[in-house]
Amino acid sequence: MQHDTPRWTRDVDNPYLRGIYAPTANEIEARALEVKGELPLDLCGAYVRNGPNAMFAPPNAYHWFDGDGMIHAVYFRDGEASYRSRWVPTEALAADRAAGAATWPGIMGPLDSAHHFVAKDTANTDVVWHHGKLLALWYLCGEPHQLNPATLKPEGVDTFGGLRNTSVSAHPKVDPRTGELVWFTLSDFEPYMIYGVCDRDGTLAHQVPIDLPGARAPHDLTITERYTILHDFPFFHDPDVVRKHGYRVVRFHRDMPTRFGVIPRRGGTTDVKWFEFAPGYVLHMVNAWEEGDWITMDGCFEPDPTIIRRPEEGELGSMLGNLRVRAHLHRWRMNLRTGECSETQLDDLNVEFPLPDTERYGEETRFSYLQYLPEDMYTVEFRALVKYDHRDGSCVRYDYPDGWFGSESPFAAKPGARREDDGYVVSIMTHREGRSEAWVFAASDIRRGPLARVKLPARVPAGFHAKWIPGDRVWDEEIRG
Repeated sequence: MQHDTPRWTRDVDNPYLRGIYAPTANEIEARALEVKGELPLDLCGAYVRNGPNAMFAPPNAYHWFDGDGMIHAVYFRDGEASYRSRWVPTEALAADRAAGAATWPGIMGPLDSAHHFVAKDTANTDVVWHHGKLLALWYLCGEPHQLNPATLKPEGVDTFGGLRNTSVSAHPKVDPRTGELVWFTLSDFEPYMIYGVCDRDGTLAHQVPIDLPGARAPHDLTITERYTILHDFPFFHDPDVVRKHGYRVVRFHRDMPTRFGVIPRRGGTTDVKWFEFAPGYVLHMVNAWEEGDWITMDGCFEPDPTIIRRPEEGELGSMLGNLRVRAHLHRWRMNLRTGECSETQLDDLNVEFPLPDTERYGEETRFSYLQYLPEDMYTVEFRALVKYDHRDGSCVRYDYPDGWFGSESPFAAKPGARREDDGYVVSIMTHREGRSEAWVFAASDIRRGPLARVKLPARVPAGFHAKWIPGDRVWDEEIRG
């Protein structure tokens, strides 16, 4: 196990630069990893996870979202495992490397409209697989950076066939039936949102502006077989404050509704049908599907996302308050013919980072896998793996042993699986003492704990989003590469 935390972190008093959040200094590659237990022979593919990994000491107050993007991949084949990590080579990171220091302000500012009106695009948030490439993406909308799924070798910025003229959101969805990539982007200027679709070969095929009343801050979108659901929450910043003072201040406007806009997959601006619900916010949706005239959508709803700042936390109070997630599993229903709508709380457990079987996005899914977060947390800590049954709202959970913290945990189907949960759930785990492992669970019985634990050659900092890439997609690219 390599302990390669940068020396500059020793002098920084920020909880998101210490312990399980501390960055690592090096890219690592290792094969034939030690396994405790037995890896299933039919587990074939790659667990890939993105997250923040600051290369240089921050010039201002550091936010967890500021770290440079680093991709961590654990590859499984024939009962063996290997590991690889790579920084995402963004233009901003190249500028920092050339200067030998961090040259951009963090998202907490101050932002300088003459030089850095927006924060650094770190591509540290999400990772998706499309047209044979991994795409690393940033939560405030940035450049989609391509990497080879088998080697993590950088392969440039995705231009959508030379047609892209906007940034791209962190959570586009890939339709498993059509191969389309469905995405949006945001702006502080009109149009405040642009919606787009790429064909399975990565070429931009459709793009339209979306009519919003002002700058907004949705983080996700949802798809069904024929429609896309766009999000508009009463939790957003005022661009004028950024321009005048250099700080992005996000407020909850509890007198405004949550709105979801349903648009046909390749519909126009005037085709959006809006539905209103109780005010709140959603970071991540689970899935959505059609049932006749109805659309059903499940996600992790925060009824009150107000940022509560504690005076004793000083300049970090805004960040720490914003990261205290208070979300539960929730359901929204919308009737496209009558305009009726309803919403229901499915459970009260504080959970986030949900993933269904992503090969079933847009169709009804029964199960999803989420992370439990203690409500009294000081920092974001994934303390348990929770499996929900969306038919009745029930759940089972596996509490991680003391000192261990999880990552977003995707589902990996067995070849020829006949049941929706016939497969595995994979996660990278990090211990507070500075070691990391990849754990493999039987999706049908997560309560029994991991079937296998793969010892990783370096500590993996706590991070954000992960994907499971089936083996045929990984190894085909390896052959071509």
